[in-house]
Amino acid sequence: MPHSKVNIIPLLHNVYSQQRVVEVAKAAYGLGYGVFVVTKASGSAAQAGVPEAQKLALKLDKAFIYLPDLPDAVEVLKPDSVLLVLTRKYAPRPISEAVKNCTGKVVVVFGGAEPGLSKKELELGQAVHPDGVVEDVGSTGLAAISLYILRTLLDP
Repeated sequence: MPHSKVNIIPLLHNVYSQQRVVEVAKAAYGLGYGVFVVTKASGSAAQAGVPEAQKLALKLDKAFIYLPDLPDAVEVLKPDSVLLVLTRKYAPRPISEAVKNCTGKVVVVFGGAEPGLSKKELELGQAVHPDGVVEDVGSTGLAAISLYILRTLLDP
């Protein structure tokens, strides 16, 4: 199996919503990912969402990492690849195609606030979109669908 050497690490970046942190954490853990990372949380996401996600991780015996910013995560996690998930409008390459060329540790980044990720943040990796998603489904939807696609591709 060509993808068995891929270790996906979901990351939610630049988030303000407590609910969004918890929903994406639930999606990541529920789909079997062992680690979930949040960077640049502010407002209720930082005050309540991060602690709630940490509590969920502890309950499920999973790992939760909070770091100040996206470049910090890249520096600390040292991924072999970084995939930045956006809507099809901003990322012409499907996630299924991009992951074919990945090995090792792959950080998959989701923007936690509209419009998503900045131009500077996009320079940290490769912009991709979830296969089959035509219009904007929101950041929680993008994360859940993308993580599901990756799970089915990597663990058939």
